[in-house]
Amino acid sequence: MRKLAIDLGEKSLGVCISDKNNIIAIPIENYFFKRFDFLEATKIILNLLQKHDDIDTIIIGYPKRTDNKKSQATINVDNFLEIFQKKNNKIKIILFDERFTTKRAGEYIKENKVDFKANKDLFAACLMLTDYLGKV
Repeated sequence: MRKLAIDLGEKSLGVCISDKNNIIAIPIENYFFKRFDFLEATKIILNLLQKHDDIDTIIIGYPKRTDNKKSQATINVDNFLEIFQKKNNKIKIILFDERFTTKRAGEYIKENKVDFKANKDLFAACLMLTDYLGKV
């Protein structure tokens, strides 16, 4: 069964999927929606789950602050999950500590001269999934 990683922003959602052997993180897309429209983000994920019916786990970035307290981004993830789990409460959700993934993604994007705004959440999701797959 495959894994889906998502990095949720205020207006975008980076999505990455594992290969069937759970070795490689494959970027899907960086989706955009109206600011804080987590219902739209939920619809995007539900459509992907329908399209890829072999996904058993969603890994979602959970960016706590360095003092381990919740940040505004963490609260946004909580709000998204509340909406998502009303629509689908069957799939396993793993909250992944991704405090520095967006920063690492930004460094990679800068080095490779890629459009940061259009790709930061996508790259962050892929880094997160790569990290997750390396630990399981």
